[in-house]
Formats: sequence, structure tokens, C-alpha cells
Amino acid sequence: MAEPVLVSLIQAIAPLLTSTATDQGRQLLATGRDVGWLRDELHNMQNFLHEMEVSRIEGKGSMATEAWIGQMRDIMLDSEDIIDIFDAGHVDGCCVLGHLRTRHDLGVQIRRIQTQLSDISRRRTEYAVQRPTEVSDRWIHGLLASSPLVHDKDIIGLDRDLAMLLRYILDDGMELSVVSLVGMGGVGKTTLAKKVYNHPDVKKHFDRCSWIYVSNTMELGNVLRELAKGLMRIPSGEVSSLSEKQLQELLLSGLDNKRFFVVFDDVWDTGLWDVIKLVLPRKDHGSKVLVTTRNAVVADSVVDTKSHVHRLPPLSSEDSWNLFCKKAFLQDGMCPDGLKETAKVIVKKCNGLPLAIVAAGSMMSRRERTDTAWRHVLDNIQTDLSNSKMEVQQTLLLSYVDLPRPLKPCFLLLSVIPYDSEISRKKLVRLWIAEGFVKENADETLEISAEKYLMELINRSMVEVAIVSCSGRVKACRVHDLLHDLAIFLSKNDRFSTICHEKDASVSDRRISLQTSGVSFSNRNKKRLRSVFMFSNSAQDVLECNIVARSFRLVRVLDLEDGNVLELPNEIGGLLHLRYLGLRGTKLKKLPRTLHKLHQLQTLDIRRTHIKKITFEISCLRNLRHLEMKQGDHSIHVPIGLDLLYNLQVLTGLQASATVIHEISNIPKLKKLSIEDLKNGDAEKLCSSLKNLKELLYLSIFLSDGTDSLDLATFKPSSCLQKLHLSGSLRALPDWFSQLHSLTKLRLSFSQLQDDPLPILVRLPNLLFLQLNRAYQGRVMKCYCPGFSKLKIFIITELEGLEEWDVEEGAMPSIQEVWIMLCSKLTTVPSGFQSLATLQRLRLVGMPSSFLCRLGEHGDDFIRVKHIPSIEIIPRLG
Repeated sequence: MAEPVLVSLIQAIAPLLTSTATDQGRQLLATGRDVGWLRDELHNMQNFLHEMEVSRIEGKGSMATEAWIGQMRDIMLDSEDIIDIFDAGHVDGCCVLGHLRTRHDLGVQIRRIQTQLSDISRRRTEYAVQRPTEVSDRWIHGLLASSPLVHDKDIIGLDRDLAMLLRYILDDGMELSVVSLVGMGGVGKTTLAKKVYNHPDVKKHFDRCSWIYVSNTMELGNVLRELAKGLMRIPSGEVSSLSEKQLQELLLSGLDNKRFFVVFDDVWDTGLWDVIKLVLPRKDHGSKVLVTTRNAVVADSVVDTKSHVHRLPPLSSEDSWNLFCKKAFLQDGMCPDGLKETAKVIVKKCNGLPLAIVAAGSMMSRRERTDTAWRHVLDNIQTDLSNSKMEVQQTLLLSYVDLPRPLKPCFLLLSVIPYDSEISRKKLVRLWIAEGFVKENADETLEISAEKYLMELINRSMVEVAIVSCSGRVKACRVHDLLHDLAIFLSKNDRFSTICHEKDASVSDRRISLQTSGVSFSNRNKKRLRSVFMFSNSAQDVLECNIVARSFRLVRVLDLEDGNVLELPNEIGGLLHLRYLGLRGTKLKKLPRTLHKLHQLQTLDIRRTHIKKITFEISCLRNLRHLEMKQGDHSIHVPIGLDLLYNLQVLTGLQASATVIHEISNIPKLKKLSIEDLKNGDAEKLCSSLKNLKELLYLSIFLSDGTDSLDLATFKPSSCLQKLHLSGSLRALPDWFSQLHSLTKLRLSFSQLQDDPLPILVRLPNLLFLQLNRAYQGRVMKCYCPGFSKLKIFIITELEGLEEWDVEEGAMPSIQEVWIMLCSKLTTVPSGFQSLATLQRLRLVGMPSSFLCRLGEHGDDFIRVKHIPSIEIIPRLG
């Protein structure tokens, strides 16, 4: 049977191998040496293109230079394609005929590129520019490795504006009133509005609060859905199925008896505002709305007898100077006399805009402190620009130029996320790694290197911190809209990425972000695509059209998070370069078996889907680093082969079994493990396996339903364990709890502890977060002094037997938040709360009326809580 196939194969490849076809045959077969040459040449092209880019941005290029750069970029992109296809052939070159044809095609293309480079190099001297001083990579050394800390930044020059806005928002007027905050981009509107929104007095004053970013592209339906989620607390899944009319009726009826506060950030359109205000009840409950806008027409359109317009001016010269010095001279905030003249001109060109001042100050903090070096920067801020907005953009552009080369693509990738969206630190780091932006370093993991990149972008004020953990570590970040505009502009200009809003968009860039429902894109140059991000409901159609047609065959990143994806086509197994597959929040029920072909895959995220088991050969994914499967209501069955995933660092949502428990002991790089449905009979085996995980930082163990108790007595925790979540009956805390010296976060759920756990837990020297969820069955709980010296957040939920909670004076000296939820027998505020001077927020959920009535000004426990800035009372969850 094999003979006819062999004959046809020989006949097919004979023209490529005969001596009479040497020029068209052997010499045109792409060899490793050819591709090696192309890799070196690509590196040279990238370096030279970077230098030309710097000169072009600094205004030293010509129209001829622009054309030359465009030609060079096309050659560079084609070279990247060839290298990727060649590498894929080596990874999956199972078909001899197809492999030889591919090598022949690549050989032809390499010869064509050699000719193009020879031609373009002859003209290189015509566009030669002075090579700029290269930014040293030393910026990366000495930064915090895996725990970048963020400190609160002082807001300069906004105190008076804050006080005035609070007066408007908290006045005693009972009719719905609107405050409009207007000012140019970068002047600090959003910063000021957030200080109002998060102010403790505001949280106390209103029943419901919601923040909605509007932007110039948001549609009415999306605004209404955000209102319903924020003010009505309706889950996203329910809101998405409602029509605009249903949402309007829901808001008008549901908010009828509520005092609410809504911030509409960055409103551009008076027409959209005219519709929005119709769905807000105008009953006499004292509700307030704050609108931020750059458009004075929009600001004036909200004005009536009960409204206010607050115009936010740029910072004064004095405040601008103080803010600049604070960022440029980090040690003492003092400008040397020899730099003052030049520094003041730089500050003046920022036109009082905090964003530009912070960016300029951060950039200059890294410059040599000589007048010559500073004047070089000043010379690059074009002085002939008559428009102040253009001067600000030029300042921000120079901040981009000043970035070390590895950070530039990292910043540009933020162009693909929607305006004012937050992106988690973990996701951003993984995307950078998948894109190949992060340099290999023998001394640290790619993840640690990438987090250093992020911290450097934050320090340079190119990225803002959105959410911080109790340990001060960045959890999520965002980009200011002016910097977002800059990233989009640069990305489009350099074919780095494009944003698709039109219904039929053409694609010739490396990355595409779909942000409009019903969008599709044409076939032109889709072969160049490396990353696809979908933030719309078009995901299923786009997938079927392009994966099946092999348009995505060189894609490295496919992010479909929260997309309307019902199934993945089997052809996805042909995406041999795929490194990041984001399926979180989709409607998938199963994964194709062909996923085992994705040998380059580093991240697979199937959280919040309907998938219950993995059916493909997981052991084939040897490069997998992050396997995220946490579902909430079920765990994921994984077939044998986990122990072959030597690079795996994150494994969550895993269903326990004897085989799985044995295999995880052979994954030495594992740093995060979440295992569920554990039977008590397997607990001792799990403890034995965990001994081998010396780098484990996070551990979560959930017992299966009906298991009597969790016996973890033989567990010997890693000395570096930082986060621990145990869900299941313990009866008593194991002896090893006292050894958790590095632990910062602890959750105990359904533990059925008979004895007060706090005398043991207070010994944990670095604990920052503690949650007890149905964990303790006793009547009395006591915090002793000294104890919990670093604890910032303490949450107790459904401690049904708890009647008394005492806090000794001096205990919990760093506490910031306390949540008490559904503790039905606790009738008084814990004694000693009055000594918690650092406590900022007390949240009470579902507490009995006998407890709540003691909190009022004339209540017995008022003296214990009157110093707490924010007390939030919620009758029940939801």
C-alpha cells in the first residue's frame, strides 16, 4: 500500500532535486543557515529602525526618510513571517512533501529579501542619521523583583477644588442635582472625581454609588447596563440579556426610593447625556450626579437651577513647579540652581497639566544633572507649536522616546484595551511574555522580569495603578486617556496594532483589537496578524471565518475573554505559534481535542466557563506555564500527564484524584496550586506531594462535599508560602500553623474549629489579610495584645455561634478594614474597637437589628465606632 504513495512523493519532489533544476531546487530550499542569517539581519533591521524612529519622532526625518522606513518595516515584517513559518515546520514537520514545499517557498522569499536589502542598503547613506545615545539596560537592575510596591501620590493644587465639589455633592438639597466638572485632557478631572467618589463622607451619605466611564464611543445600551450593575447590583450575565427599554424601566422603578450618586466620567456627547438623564429618577431623595467632560458645551448642557459647573483650571505656576520637582528630584524635591532656568522652561511647556508635568518630571529624573543634557531634551520640545495641546502631546511623546527599548512594545500593547479599562497585572505580564517582549534572564523567571518592566512603566508615569493589594502590590493597572491616545497613534503609525470599530475593517497590522459588535475584517494581509483581542460579541463569527480559513495561522495571542464563544473549531490546533489562549468568561462547554498540537502554548485560561474536563493530551503542552481553570461551582478533571509539564507555574481549579496528587509532586516550578474535591483519604498523599514543591507561594485546598474532616497534620509548608486557603473541616488548627512566617493572606472556610483560632493566628508575623468564613463555632473570640501587628483587613462571615468579640488595646495596630457579615448572635460592636485608630472602613452585612441600633449617635456602641471614617451597612448580600 505504501509503494504508490512513495512513487507519487518522489515524482512530486523530483523537480526540486534534479541537477538540472539546481537554481530552482536545492539552492532555493531554505536551510537553517539561511534562516540564521535572516535572524541576524532582522536584529540589525530592528536596531536601525529604532534609531530612525527616534530621529523621526524628534522631528529630524524627511518625507523620503518616512518612505524608507515604511519599506524597511515591510521587509522586517516579512522576515519575521519567514522565521515563524520555518520554526513551525521544524516543530510540526510531519509531512515530508509539505515540508519540502514550504522550505522551497521560504527559500524563494529569503532570496527576494536579500535582493530587497541589497537595493535598500545602497540608498541607506541618503537617509543616514546620527545614532542616538543608547539607553542603558541598567534601569532593570535593583528594582523590586516580584512585589512592586505602590505608594500614594500627593495631589498638588486640588484641595480647594475637592472641598468645593464635596460641598455640592453633600448639600442638603433633596432634588436630583448635577455637577459638571470641565477641563482639558490631563488637567486632573478623573483624579479629582475619584477623590470625591471614594471620600468616606460620600460613601456614608448615599445608598448606592456607581462610576461609569462613558468616552466618545460608548453606546447608550452599555451605559444603561453599567448603571444597572452599579446601582441595582444586578449580575453581568442578567444585565446583558435586557433591552434598552427594559433597562430604562428597571432603573426608573428600582431607584425610586434610593439616594444614589453616579459619576459619568469623560462625557463627549450632549445627545447621549440628554438620554441618560431621562432614566434617572428625579424623586426628592437627595441623589447627585457628577459629570466630567472636556467639552464646555456638554458641561453647560447639564445646567439648570439645581446644577453647578465647576471649571478645573490648569495648575498654577507654583503648583506646577512643586509637582515637577517632586517627580524629577526624588530624594529631596529640590532643583539644583544650575538647572532651574532650563527646568522652568520645561515646566512652562506642560501648560499646567498634571499628567504632562508628572511624565516630564519622571523622564528628567533619569537624565544626567547637567544643563547640556537638560537643554537637549528642551530642544526636542518643539517651540514653534502654537497649540498648547500639541506641546503637551510632544512632552508625552518624548517620555515614550525616553523609554528603554524593551519597554516600548510593552507600552504600545496597552493600545489594544478599550478606553479607561483596567487590565490585571497577571494578564498583562503573561501577554508580554507570549508576545516575546520580555528578555530571557538566567537569574529570574520571565514573570519576574516582566513585573520589573511594569514597575518601570509605573515609575515613569506611563501607566497608572488601578487596584493595589493589601500588601501594596499592583493588582490591576490602566492608562490615562491622553497616553492611551498616544499609544494608539504610535501603534497605528508603526503597524503595531489597530482598533476595529467599523463593521468591515481592513487589517494589515500585527495586532487587532475588535471593540464593536458585528465587526468583521477583510482578508488583506491578515497573514501578518500575531495577536487578536476581542472585546465584542463578534467572537464566534470571527473565529469560524478566520481559524477555519487559516488566516490566524501565525497568531501568538488569542484573547476571547467574556466573548460570546460557544465552541472552538477543531482547526484551532493549526495555530502552531499560539502562546496565549484566553477563554475566560466564554460560554464554552468543551475544548477541541486538537489543542494538544499547540506545543508553544504558555497560558491557557478557561476560568468561568462551562468546561468540566480536559479531553486532549495535556502532556503535549510542554511549554505551558499557566493553567487557569477555577470555575466556582465545579473543578476540572485533567487526564494523566501533568508531571510532564516541567515549566508549569500556575495550576488552579484542579480536580483531585490519586493520579493527579502523585503527578503534582513532579512539577518543581509550581508556584500557585488550587486543588478541589479532595477526599480525606487522599489528604496524607497530598501532604507528601506538597513537600517537593519548594517554590510554592499560593496554596488552596477544597474538600469534596460530604468529607468528614481534612487531616493535614503531616503537611510541611514551604518556607516561602505567602497565601493559604483551606476549605473543609479541620476541627483544630494543625501544629504547623505556627511555622507560617511568610504568610500574608489566610482564608479559612467551613473549618468547624472548636477553639478560638486567634491566639494561634496572632503569632503570624507578616499576616496582612485574614478571613474566617464559617470557620469557628465557639461563643467568644479575642484579639490579644501584642498581636496581628501587620494585619490590614479582617473579615468574619457566618460565625453563627459568636456572641462576643473582644479586642485588647494595642492589638491590630495597622488594621484598615473590618467586615462583619451574617453573625446573627453578635449583638454588640466588639469591645476595644475604639482603640483601633487606623481603622478606616467598617462594613456590616446582614447583621441583626439589635446590633445595628447600637451604632447610632445615641446608641450604646457609638463611642466604639464614631472615629471610623466609613461605616457601610448592607441589610443583606446583593
